[in-house]
Amino acid sequence: MALTMPDICGKISYPNIEHSGPRYKKWFEDNLAETYKTEIGGHEVVFLTASDCWALRCSILHLGTDDITGQRAQDVLDKFMFTTLGSHLIRTDKVLTLNTGSFCEEICCTVDKWYQSNKNDNKVKTYIESVVKIHSEAFNPIPGVRIGWSN
Repeated sequence: MALTMPDICGKISYPNIEHSGPRYKKWFEDNLAETYKTEIGGHEVVFLTASDCWALRCSILHLGTDDITGQRAQDVLDKFMFTTLGSHLIRTDKVLTLNTGSFCEEICCTVDKWYQSNKNDNKVKTYIESVVKIHSEAFNPIPGVRIGWSN
């Protein structure tokens, strides 16, 4: 689900960009790119590009795989390895190891930061009102019908 959040935010931020790929990549560049860059020995190292993240999103959502070699948007990586162990942002040749929890948290925190900066924008308010809501308390979808359980 974390990989779809830049899709949603990109749609809200750039409604005039017709296709989801360019919107996703622009939102990534504007909001997430710095998270996946560092300086090592005086040289900038990019662990994850907007194109590779888009390719990962497409590969996981449409094929269920972390191999992105079949994706047109692929930039510098071929594959991702996900772990629940401590390793995160370890790049070996064209394979990037990501800690699943850290990766999801980075995306979610960036989305939250973006939302906090944009929550007073009318187009953001309108769009957020239409997103899927998960009900955790009893509610009445139809007058006289109550969904939920009582103690």
